[in-house]
Amino acid sequence: MVDVQWWRSDYDDQVHAFRGEQASKEYGEALCEHSVPTSKITCSDEGRRCMACLLMVGDLLAEQHDATWRAS
Repeated sequence: MVDVQWWRSDYDDQVHAFRGEQASKEYGEALCEHSVPTSKITCSDEGRRCMACLLMVGDLLAEQHDATWRAS
C-alpha cells in the first residue's frame, strides 16, 4: 500500500499527497514537489486534489500490482 496522507495546503488550497514520514518535519513536500511549512498544512482531505499528486499516486499503485493480468 502506498503510504501517503492527503492534506490541504493553505498556499494553493489544493489537497496534495504527502508521504507518511513528512508528518513530523518543519516543511512538508508533496509528491508533486509542492513544498509548504507544516503550519500551512490542514489535515483535511476535503477540497480539490492536485492532479500531479493523483497521477503520481496512481503510478505508485500500478508499480505495486502485477501487470501481467492483461497478458492472457
